[in-house]
Amino acid sequence: MLRLCLPSRAGHVRNFSHEKPRKPETHYEVLNIRNDCSTREVRNAFVQLSKLYHPDAKSNAACPERTARFVQISEAYKTLIKPQRRRDYDDSLLWQPPRSDRSPVGETDNPGQAWDVRPNYDPNPGPYYGIRGLKRVSNWQVAVVLMALGALGALFGFTSVRSSFHLSRQIQDEISAEANSHHAAVVADAQKYGNEEQVRRMVDRMSRSPFNQSSAK
Repeated sequence: MLRLCLPSRAGHVRNFSHEKPRKPETHYEVLNIRNDCSTREVRNAFVQLSKLYHPDAKSNAACPERTARFVQISEAYKTLIKPQRRRDYDDSLLWQPPRSDRSPVGETDNPGQAWDVRPNYDPNPGPYYGIRGLKRVSNWQVAVVLMALGALGALFGFTSVRSSFHLSRQIQDEISAEANSHHAAVVADAQKYGNEEQVRRMVDRMSRSPFNQSSAK
């Protein structure tokens, strides 16, 4: 009976827990362009790389690595050629911390904390309103001040309209009283002296009028 003896490979088992994962390429690195490049540079880079990695080329037909690379190039081009897609992609890059800030598996005592969280605020900010010594005011305090100013403005407007109305009415009453007094005096004279005296006075005033005197000359 034959017995096969296979060599033990226990000593050749690789420990992947301490190997750092490979950093994935960004779309800019795939196209070999800068992050602040123009749309024309994106298009030119895609055209040049397409000539090298396009599957229709004879040298790339039997190479799956080059075909996969062309897929990455096409995906990068479709993302970066559109302004809105490019802005969204750039924003997503800002949320990804650099590889040095990540905690590889097996190198941290707390496996539940995979990210190194850092505050994005200044612990020593300057003056809030740009004026030294002036502290920040809460929103409810600002709302109370605005409501008080609005109430004062409404009260001032109501008082002004009411005062103007009373002043106008007082002036009208004075004019009406003066007209009534003059009318009463005329009626009293007519009752006291009679119609003949009123006619004589009217003729006398007409004779002393400058217009009648110039006409008589």
